[in-house]
Amino acid sequence: MRILISKDPRYPIDNKKVRSKIRKILTRSGIGDDYELSVAFVGKRKAKQYNEDYRKMDYIPEVLSFPQKGERVGDKKLIGDLLICFPQARERAIEENRMVDEVLEELYEHGIKNLVNDLSE
Repeated sequence: MRILISKDPRYPIDNKKVRSKIRKILTRSGIGDDYELSVAFVGKRKAKQYNEDYRKMDYIPEVLSFPQKGERVGDKKLIGDLLICFPQARERAIEENRMVDEVLEELYEHGIKNLVNDLSE
């Protein structure tokens, strides 16, 4: 299982922790080692732009998922891409008096659920 992570250096993301949490979610969802998932942590402008361009929605989402439906790249099947708006996750954590990591984990779960559901269709 390959988990690719891209992020703005301003965001305090621990890649190792992110990979571990996502790997657990994927494994629980029945996704094997022959899959690849890309995760991008972006800011509000980029998240809103993607939402407008791909969903025709005019707001800043916390998470977006873009399925690839198992297309192959080399030895891996692509699950898709998760786009997570880090500032939105941080704001939600502050509003709910929670840790940012807790909110991020919920967003991983939500986005991966959408991608896995799309794989099985």
